[in-house]
Amino acid sequence: MKAAVIHKYGKPTVFTIKSLQEPMPRPDEVQIRVMASSVNPIDYKTRSGSIFFMSGFKFPRILGADFSGVVSACGSQVQHVKPGDEIYGFSSAATKGGAYAEVMCCPASKVALKPTLLNDHQAAAIPLAGLTAYQALHREGHISSGMRVLITGATGGVGHFAVQMAKAAGCHVTGVCHSRNTKLATTLGCDEVFPYDQSDFRNNDHHYDIIFDAVAKYGYWRCRRILKVNGTYISTIPSPSILLSKFSSRRQGRFISVHANTADLEIVGQLSNDGLVNPFIENIFPLSDIAQAHALSETSRVRGKIIIQIQD
Repeated sequence: MKAAVIHKYGKPTVFTIKSLQEPMPRPDEVQIRVMASSVNPIDYKTRSGSIFFMSGFKFPRILGADFSGVVSACGSQVQHVKPGDEIYGFSSAATKGGAYAEVMCCPASKVALKPTLLNDHQAAAIPLAGLTAYQALHREGHISSGMRVLITGATGGVGHFAVQMAKAAGCHVTGVCHSRNTKLATTLGCDEVFPYDQSDFRNNDHHYDIIFDAVAKYGYWRCRRILKVNGTYISTIPSPSILLSKFSSRRQGRFISVHANTADLEIVGQLSNDGLVNPFIENIFPLSDIAQAHALSETSRVRGKIIIQIQD
């Protein structure tokens, strides 16, 4: 099989395309013929070595969390999928990865049947970012119809899913993004948009039930003023202020640590099949151009997701 491999941490150019032996599944795993993957911040942070304290120093390694593909073999304990099934899911990019390869193995508990109305590129865009948005809003924010929800990075990988999920839940959604992306934010479902390069959303007169800081840029204390009493600020990165908020305020701060699981993948997949959540894909790169894809992702100017086509 072909795979994008790194032998050390560094710039996007550390990737090399190599032919390797196919991995075999453990009893609780499925072997997957990977059709497509994507680039998430965790992938390029792992590649650069900025989270070495999580990823360690074991090389060579294959990165890539998200995947869409076909089950080619199952371990003896696997029951809910079988060879030939089209599936999607994600593996931990920091500690496991493996999706930047034609064949990978992943615990069956982290996969689900691919949404029937999506192609492989669309399905590969969803797992990590889509589940981050879903678990942030539903598990941490306890979102419900009628809430006012503000989402930073509203046109980014996680944010563009969060906007659509909040609208699907019956909420009034405010998006924060660059002014060049205002039209896309409105198309995704934002009822109002604050271009962060023109105004500061924290100076407006509205108060929110949920502020989902999908870019982890603004912080709990800087957003607390526009949170409703008993409102919730959610970030993708933990901070001391979030931890302290549990003891000092009815305006709670939380952070989301996403977990891949079949049940949530099925829920998000159904939202896609119902036409309520649609991935926005900025670019598609072949595996041979993985370095270019990572370089683009690191600019932090990507709308939606960058897809890696692993094989035809």
